[in-house]
Amino acid sequence: MTVPGYPWTVEADWSSALVEQLWWHKERDHLPLAIGIILGILVFGVGIIRMLIREMHLHDQQHLLTTQITHDFLTNLPNREGLRRIFDQALARSDRQERLLAVGFLDIDDFKPVNDTYGHAAGDVLLQEMASRLQSALRQTDTVARLGGDEFVLLLEGLRSMDELDQVLARLQASIAQPFNVNGEVINIHASLGLSIYPFDDGDADILLRHADQAMYGAKTRPAGCGPDRTSEGWVQLYHQDLGTITIGDEVLRQDFLRALGTGEVTLRYQPLVALATGRVAGLEALTRWHREGREASPDQFLPSLGVREHQALGHFVLQTGLQQLAQWRDMGLDLFLSVNVTPEELDQSGFADTVLSTLADYPGIPPDALILEVLEIGEILEQEVAMGHLQRLRGAGVKIALDDVGSAYASLLRLKNLPIDEIKIDQGFIRELLNKPQDLIFVESLINLGLGMDVIIAVEGVESEAHIALLREMEVDYLQGYAIARPLEVGAVADFVHTFVLGAGDADTPLLALYQHLGWVHAAEEIAMNHGGYEHDDLAACPITTWLHAHMSELPEVEALLAEHEAVHALGREILRVRSGGNREELHRLLGQLHVHSHRFQEGLGQAVKTMRENAADKG
Repeated sequence: MTVPGYPWTVEADWSSALVEQLWWHKERDHLPLAIGIILGILVFGVGIIRMLIREMHLHDQQHLLTTQITHDFLTNLPNREGLRRIFDQALARSDRQERLLAVGFLDIDDFKPVNDTYGHAAGDVLLQEMASRLQSALRQTDTVARLGGDEFVLLLEGLRSMDELDQVLARLQASIAQPFNVNGEVINIHASLGLSIYPFDDGDADILLRHADQAMYGAKTRPAGCGPDRTSEGWVQLYHQDLGTITIGDEVLRQDFLRALGTGEVTLRYQPLVALATGRVAGLEALTRWHREGREASPDQFLPSLGVREHQALGHFVLQTGLQQLAQWRDMGLDLFLSVNVTPEELDQSGFADTVLSTLADYPGIPPDALILEVLEIGEILEQEVAMGHLQRLRGAGVKIALDDVGSAYASLLRLKNLPIDEIKIDQGFIRELLNKPQDLIFVESLINLGLGMDVIIAVEGVESEAHIALLREMEVDYLQGYAIARPLEVGAVADFVHTFVLGAGDADTPLLALYQHLGWVHAAEEIAMNHGGYEHDDLAACPITTWLHAHMSELPEVEALLAEHEAVHALGREILRVRSGGNREELHRLLGQLHVHSHRFQEGLGQAVKTMRENAADKG
C-alpha cells in the first residue's frame, strides 16, 4: 500500500490475505484459530495505519514550520531567512556559468500614505498584488523576496549582458505602471530600484544587498517613477562607489547619446602607434570622447550605460568617421593604418562583417590591411559560431584582427592558438607597473614570447616613460603606444605629429634594461644545462646589472645583499659551464634548480629595493 506524497509502502494486500487465511482454516475446521489470526492481522494493520497518519502529520508540521521560518506570511514570498538560503546558491551558479547576477532592492514610493488613507488591510492587499506582479514579470530563474514593509529583493540570475537586464527591467516597469485597485479606487504606484551587479561588484550576499539598498536610496533622490504620467528616467540606480551618475534603464541618457552621434558631440581622438623598426608613427587607434554637459567623458564613463542599439550605432560611427578621416590622411601622403575597437555586442550581431566590408568599400583608396579591428578576449564570445564566422570572413578579406589586452584575462594558449588573429596587444597594466615592480619583467617577456611563438604582430600599450622605451627597444616587439609617445590627439594635430615625431633612445639608467639583459644571461645558462648549447660565460663585472647596482649604491637599501645574491647567480653559471664538459646530467639539473632559486630571489629583492628607492625619492621631492 502506497500513501501519495509520502515515502512509505506497506507491501501487503490485506483483503487477499484475509480471504486466503479464512479459506485455508475453514477447509481444515480451524475456524477459532482463523478468527484469532484475522484479529491479529487487523490489530497489526491498525497499528501501521496509525503510524502512517502520525508520520504524515509530523511531516506536515515540519513542512509548515520550515515554510513559516523561510517565507513571508502575507505574500508567501521568501523572507530574509529564505533569501539567505537562496542567495549563496545564486552566487555559486553565477560563478559556475560565468553569467551576471543582478541584486535588486525595490521600495514602493509613498507607501505610507496608502496605509494612512485606506487602512492597513488595504495596504496588505496592495503588497500582495505587488508581489504577484513582480513574480509574473520576472523569469522562472529569478527570485522575489520580501524583507518586510514595502521592501522587496530581486535576484536576477543568468544574465548574459546589460541589454538582457534592460529587458527584464522594462517588463518590471510596465507591470508596476498598471493602476492598482485599492478599496474600489484606482491609484498609481511608483517604485525605486537599486541594483548591484555581481561580479562587477565583487562581494558576498550581505555586501551586495547593502550596496543595492544604497543604490535604491540614490534612485529615490532622482526625478523618477513608474506611473503612466512619469518618465522612466532614474527609477533604477546602479551601485558604484561614489553613487554618481550611472543609471541603468536610463532612456534619456541613451537617447541623448544617439542624438549626440549626429550633432558632433561625440568625437574621435587618435593615439599614435610607433613602429620600433623605423621610430616613426605607423598607425592610429581611434578613441571615443563624448562632450556632455560641459565636460569631456571617456568611454569608461558612459559605455556601461549603453545597450546593444547604442553600441551598434557607436561602432558604425567610429568605423565610418575613422575611415573617412584615414582616407584624407592617406590622400595627404600619410601611409597609416587605423585601429578600431570592437565590442562583444557588435560581434554577436549577424550582419557585423557585412557592415564592416560595405563601409570599407566606400573608401577604395584604403586597402583592407590598413584596417585593424581590436577585439577583447571576454568569456565565451570569441568561441561562439557567429563571432568566429565574422572574424574569419573579415580576415579572409584582408582586414587585420588584433586581440586586445592580452594577459589581463584568462586566455589559455590553446584558445589563443585557435583564434583567427594577426596581432596581440599586451595589456598596459603589465607595462605601467614595471617601474615599481621590475621583477614582473619576466611576465612581459613571456607574453612577448607567446606572440613570437604565434608568429603575430606584437604591440605594447602603456608606454609612459623613457625607461619603458629603452627597455622595449631591446625586446622583439613591433609597435609602441602610450603617453610617453603621445596622448590621444585631436584630429587637427595628427598630421603635424606624424610628420615630425621620431622615437628617442629612452632612458637606459634604470634597472629595467639591465635586468632584461641579466635575464638573457640566465636563459643562456639554462640552455647550456638543458641542451648543451654553446655559450661563453661573461665576467661578473661586465653584467649590466652590476654596473647599475654600483651606480645606485647610495640610494638602494640592502644593496650588499643584492650584490651577494647576484654574484651567487653568476657563480652557478660558471659551475654549470664547468660541469657541462663532464656530461653529468644529474649534476647539471641540480645546479639549474639552484640557479632558478637564486635568480628568483635576486629579482624579488631588486624589485623591493627599487620600490623603496622610488618611495624615498618621492618623499624627498
